[in-house]
Amino acid sequence: MINLFKQNKMYRIYLLYYFFSAIGSAMFSMFILLSVHLLYENPIYTGIAAFLMAAPRIVSIAVGPMIDRRNKIMIMRLTTLLEFLVLALLAFSPLLDSLGVLFMFAVIFVYNVAALFERPASTALLPQIVPEEKILEANSLLEMVAMAGGIVIGSVLFISLGGEVNFRLIFGISAAFLGLTFFFSLLLKSSVGSVAKENTKEASKPKYMADLREGIKFIRGNILLYIIIAVIAMDMVGEISYVNRPMFLEYHVGAQGYIVFTLMGLVGGIIGSYFAGKIGNKYRLGRFIFVLFVLAGIVRIIWALVVPVQYIGGLITIVLFLALMEVLGVFFTTLNQKIPPRNMVGRVNTISTTCVSISVMIGALLGGFLGNVVPVVDHIFIYQGISYIVFGFLLMLVPSIRRLPKMNEIKTS
Repeated sequence: MINLFKQNKMYRIYLLYYFFSAIGSAMFSMFILLSVHLLYENPIYTGIAAFLMAAPRIVSIAVGPMIDRRNKIMIMRLTTLLEFLVLALLAFSPLLDSLGVLFMFAVIFVYNVAALFERPASTALLPQIVPEEKILEANSLLEMVAMAGGIVIGSVLFISLGGEVNFRLIFGISAAFLGLTFFFSLLLKSSVGSVAKENTKEASKPKYMADLREGIKFIRGNILLYIIIAVIAMDMVGEISYVNRPMFLEYHVGAQGYIVFTLMGLVGGIIGSYFAGKIGNKYRLGRFIFVLFVLAGIVRIIWALVVPVQYIGGLITIVLFLALMEVLGVFFTTLNQKIPPRNMVGRVNTISTTCVSISVMIGALLGGFLGNVVPVVDHIFIYQGISYIVFGFLLMLVPSIRRLPKMNEIKTS
């Protein structure tokens, strides 16, 4: 990973772009719902804000063909500039005082529409600036950077928990980070020859729906179908537990403990990202993914049993669980970038994003329902662990999954 950072100038710029984008986005996402809740103290407003954050992702599937046919760097520049402008407006404009919650709703919606284009565009750009055999290492380092940024945000939240939060200052800092993101997007260039020219030529052809069907057909015809199904199931069950995690942790360790557990989870993410880059090219993925699912399930069950009785044990197991999940996440992201042809990465990414977004919304509703009907909330996390073990065994029933080679032996279609 260090050699990739040293030798590839464009990747260094991309890494800085990703770092500032992760911090700015994380600050906005973490504090916007809290700000709506504290400013207006109306659960309906908070629910609307959460809906506006999630709703744009449902139409991700329609974005893919556009990203594949357009200049990805230009999309990243335009969208990060828009994200910067709306957050700067939120932080420094008097409209918040005059328009109130409606203005905040508008900012949330516009920001998440911009992110709907920016994230898959940056995902599709990575294979154009990094050699195919280095994509896993590149993703690993990117995730480590993102997790480090998350720790910074968690620390801010932890420090501000005991006093009054200055939301204008927080959103101003977030806007500053996104301004830096836009600056580094101006320095980005694709190492793939004449990509922009090819994209412009192809974009003029009225084949949008044909591109979308082609992307869906590609997914259905290879191993990505099973990978996406696994991610959908994993994220739905994960969202059910995520909805109930605040209640579980606040009851057992308190509000301060909730923040500590969040920070330790991010530490686990950094550890998992590092090991994903180190070991992904050393072991056959099929059996490795099975082991990761089973271990994650076992550790999740242990975590649910340990937290109520042992604080330190709970912290250790949350680090281990998030490390295992991060390894799986890096593997799945890399497979989505390596397996499709380069002109189809955007479509594959947004198709899977739409499917996952729908499953997450269903998981959120199920999580709220189960949180009210399950007599002991701890059991929800035990069910999650059992589900992951089952997912691992089901994946092993798929021959193409079992036969997955090492990551560096997988070639672009």
